[in-house]
Amino acid sequence: MHSISMQRSLARTAMRRRCRMSGDGLRWTEGACRRHASSQPPPPRQKAAAKPLPFKPTKPAPAVPQQQPQAKAGTSGANSSNKSKKQPVAELVRGSRWIGLLGFGGATLCLGAFSASLAMHWREEPAPCHPLGCEPEAPTGRPAIESPYEFDLHLDKSEWRLGVTKLRRRVASEARGHVLEVAVGTGRNLEFYDWGVVTESLMSAEEREERKKKRTSLLTTKKGLEEERQNAVLSYTGLDISPSMLDIALTRMRQVVPHLADRIPKKPSFAALASSPEAAATSSDKNPVFSLVDNKIRILQSDAQTALPAPPSPTTTTTTATTTPKKYDTILQTFGLCSVHDPVTLLTHMASSLQPTTGRIILLEHGRSDWEFLLPLVNGLLDRSARGHFARFGCWWNRDIEAIVREAAARHPGLEVMRVERPGWATAGTHVLVEMRVRELSAAERAKVAAEAETGAQGKADGGRGWWASIWSPSAETGTGTKLDEPKKD
Repeated sequence: MHSISMQRSLARTAMRRRCRMSGDGLRWTEGACRRHASSQPPPPRQKAAAKPLPFKPTKPAPAVPQQQPQAKAGTSGANSSNKSKKQPVAELVRGSRWIGLLGFGGATLCLGAFSASLAMHWREEPAPCHPLGCEPEAPTGRPAIESPYEFDLHLDKSEWRLGVTKLRRRVASEARGHVLEVAVGTGRNLEFYDWGVVTESLMSAEEREERKKKRTSLLTTKKGLEEERQNAVLSYTGLDISPSMLDIALTRMRQVVPHLADRIPKKPSFAALASSPEAAATSSDKNPVFSLVDNKIRILQSDAQTALPAPPSPTTTTTTATTTPKKYDTILQTFGLCSVHDPVTLLTHMASSLQPTTGRIILLEHGRSDWEFLLPLVNGLLDRSARGHFARFGCWWNRDIEAIVREAAARHPGLEVMRVERPGWATAGTHVLVEMRVRELSAAERAKVAAEAETGAQGKADGGRGWWASIWSPSAETGTGTKLDEPKKD
């Protein structure tokens, strides 16, 4: 009991001590101290200020020494003390930074000297340039070395690089009416024609109705009607002398012309298709021909220098004779005048098969350049490489196309040159775009042409000697009926 009372007294003493230390805000209540309520808020606690760090002065950054050009091995000891000093211009010229400039100048000087010596050599020994028709070898229209497939693959890259593909699209877009393409080759123009009217009979009912709606929307205006008449291709005739070229043309036609994939074999052979009974029954031409779509599409093997085929006549019995065309509305040729022996005669044949006044002859050819400042260089390159180009592709690409066209216009009555254009700068003026037409002749001009034709026929019958030479020359045949030109048989 004594120990318990001692513990209680010690606890009271400790509690009184704590109450005295807390100040006047405390009072004793039942053995404990309680804080009196105060209307003033407690004072805010102040944070202890941070102790200032000792002052440390900032050191300046060390200067980076500039790299000086390396001196030569022989002068390294003498220039080691002057690295931080500026060098004079003479030292900079001898430095390594001028090596590139000096090398470029030396290369330019060497190239100029080589070009000058080459120009002097070409001037002293000019390249052989043969007149038209007097080339060492006569072109036949067929590649001499390359196969038709290699020939066609080679043209893919070169024509895209030189912009010929755009020119083909431009030329084919001008075709209208009954179209004849001379020297069709591998058919590189086929994908650019408008085949809508030609293949309209092969369309399904839905496609035909959709096309009719489009045409109706176009024909609501006068401008739409005019464009429809101008851009429509009514028939297409393509001819070439090489049957292997026509095989590739038929393959391309199967790929690009709509609705013909089921009518042409995957690997077509023109010789086999032209000799089939169906082709023989629908063709009235002497040359091998393969026709499609009621004779609206024809592919012929023929020599354009002899004669050109007449426009196609529909094979259906419902068509009257008055709708059969007599001449073509558009005659088109791309890179063909360089591949024939007599291009002037070919142009006169085209003019004879063209509709007067409204018909057009459109040519895309390559030949001699007319750029005055590059004339010796460009034409010299053409002349020097003409023999090798002919051996590979079978054409003389250094002919003067503009002179050929002018000569044909002077030879054929009414043939006029409407446009001569040299598009593109990448070809240096070697590509030529020509447009020609045949104007209607007057009565006096027709009489003059008939008289000249009669005189020419008479001269041909006399063997080209004329009537005066025929009087003094002996007869072509003896009284016994033996010709003097032929040797007598024993």
